[in-house]
Amino acid sequence: MPKQNIIAAYERARSKLLRAIEGLSEEEMLIPGAVGYWSVKDVLAHLTAWESELITGLVHVENKKKGAPTVATIEDIDEWNEEQYHTSAARELDVVWEDFQGVAKHLIEAINVLDDKALDDNRSFPWMEGEPLSYLIYENAIWHEEEHAEDIINWRNTAADEPDEFDEDVEE
Repeated sequence: MPKQNIIAAYERARSKLLRAIEGLSEEEMLIPGAVGYWSVKDVLAHLTAWESELITGLVHVENKKKGAPTVATIEDIDEWNEEQYHTSAARELDVVWEDFQGVAKHLIEAINVLDDKALDDNRSFPWMEGEPLSYLIYENAIWHEEEHAEDIINWRNTAADEPDEFDEDVEE
């Protein structure tokens, strides 16, 4: 798959995520429960952590370093996610947002420097276990953002359907 297609898919996924959070106030972005006990801010930090690790992995590949990059060798994803959550939980929303915006630019740059053969050949990297490098990008960025966009949309729809405690019908 040409890198332009991968970048376009990433931009569509990012756009879907941005639409999912569009209109949320700062207070709403801090409410726990958007995805599990995470707030929207926590989800953005989570995506940033994974995409940062992906960028490091793509640079690893571009620099022809031996062995698998960390993003491809994380064994306990839940544990890694929990560590990242605790690392970023105290960070301010504006800092998380800035990092989230920045990681997108860096990921696109990292994809752009790779040649299409490196992205498509499912035999180039044994640690990819038969998948092409593009799969790593889809898994850790594109599908990941789409997944959490859906989570946030569902959370927002559920919250919109819940009656406000002050809106109860009064029987007369």
